[in-house]
Amino acid sequence: MEQELISTGKCIFCNQAFDQNEIGKHIAKHLSEMEKADHAKATKSYHYIVVEAGPLFLHLLVQREAKMKIVDNFLRNIWLECCGHMSNFGHKNFKINMSHTVRDVFIPKVKIYHDYDYGSTTRVDLKSTKTYELHLKENLTLLSRNEPLKLICSVCKKLPAAYLCTTCDWDADASFCEQCAAKHEETCEDFVDYARMPVVNSPRMGVCGYEGGTIDKDRDGIYKK
Repeated sequence: MEQELISTGKCIFCNQAFDQNEIGKHIAKHLSEMEKADHAKATKSYHYIVVEAGPLFLHLLVQREAKMKIVDNFLRNIWLECCGHMSNFGHKNFKINMSHTVRDVFIPKVKIYHDYDYGSTTRVDLKSTKTYELHLKENLTLLSRNEPLKLICSVCKKLPAAYLCTTCDWDADASFCEQCAAKHEETCEDFVDYARMPVVNSPRMGVCGYEGGTIDKDRDGIYKK
């Protein structure tokens, strides 16, 4: 039986934790308050962008005049980059290229996608929920990210899983804690040779050569009890 993975994230402003369906409403309250406080300053327009891949999510604030390449680079660095594969944004009704601005692409409530690697493709969905007039220096801010999912060892059912076996991933019993991984080595030569992959907080987990991101590394590891 597959494990039921419950996704939560912390607010960048107050560090409170909320589930996947509530975190956006909470952060929006903070942004509205900031917008009111900044109304007399020189402000810029920012899109609130939600990125999702099942229970995994990122909440971003991106300046409207920023290029889509900036969003692409961020997704690569936090979630996707493994072997320099190609990537693109897309939508069923219009084309998107990396030189488009965020303003050109994001229409409120319209969902687009981002594909990384045209062979073993990892796809994530993005949508803009609202725009805000704010006085900020950064073009892109990470507002929230899901905390590491509570993936438990499929053998002992007690300890957090630290590794996957990509050879045995067709089977439900393919995630292992440190101790059970050592035992799995005795029965799976592929695991010793090439199939051992780390559990990471990313939709790219277990795919190609992906072993984790280069930013926000504190939340890129395994679930800790």
